[in-house]
Amino acid sequence: MKEKEKLKNALQKLEKIVEDLNRKDIDVEQGLEKFREGVELIKFCRSQLHKAENEFIQLKQELEQDDEQNEPEPEQESG
Repeated sequence: MKEKEKLKNALQKLEKIVEDLNRKDIDVEQGLEKFREGVELIKFCRSQLHKAENEFIQLKQELEQDDEQNEPEPEQESG
């Protein structure tokens, strides 16, 4: 499964957990288990977002380096 799909699934599961925890009839043990699962999903999502952020930064740096290499040489005045 692709990372993007895993993140999407994790976010959907997290939304479901929030809905479940907002129910008034959930017992303490179920609530605690859902909360634990939610914490693990949040850690996973943060990790995936951190990876995406690092990739974005790396690609931006590569683009900036490419731009610097492709800048035309300043014209020198003949004197």
